[in-house]
Amino acid sequence: MKKTQLFTIMMVPVIAALAYFLYAGIKSKVDEDREIKTREAAVIERLKEIREAQKWFLLVNGRYTGSWDTLRSFIAEGVIPIVEKKETIIQRPPDKAYLGDSVRISYDTLRREKVLDYLFPKSKYPNFNLEKFSWVPGYDDPNKQFKMYAGKLTQKSGAKVDVIEVVDPYPFDKTRKENHPNRKRRFLRFGAQDEVSTTGNWED
Repeated sequence: MKKTQLFTIMMVPVIAALAYFLYAGIKSKVDEDREIKTREAAVIERLKEIREAQKWFLLVNGRYTGSWDTLRSFIAEGVIPIVEKKETIIQRPPDKAYLGDSVRISYDTLRREKVLDYLFPKSKYPNFNLEKFSWVPGYDDPNKQFKMYAGKLTQKSGAKVDVIEVVDPYPFDKTRKENHPNRKRRFLRFGAQDEVSTTGNWED
């Protein structure tokens, strides 16, 4: 047998092994990316739910809350008004028609509903668990909770406004860094402590 043939035969398992490791590496990366996408979608969905609950808490109580116990109690026991906005156009007399019509806005409370039933109806959230509302999805660990801040921000005018920020401090995607220059690559969050915003950094 010629040396070149022998060398070729000897290289076959080596090439096969390299091809396998290359395939396994690519598959592992694809699987990891798919898992990150799935886990982050669940985190974003929970952040949206928390944001909606905080918006209603602000509407009812005139402030946000930084306490998970308080927010859970509000969801479990709170009641919110379902309001209808009405606009009535008032026409001016002919001699003042040049001023244009005016609009009168009024609000009528149609009914009141429990926060839990309104925000998280069983038809849409059959597996909703209020006790785990603060937990970061994917870990099923009470020690891994969203970090929540609520407070007041003093503006240049001296007026104080309410601010809220909720952050996932346990990102499954290890490339997310809290000090990343790109806000979208920081920990998933909505709101901010230094500005009036409830925007999520996945929405920027």
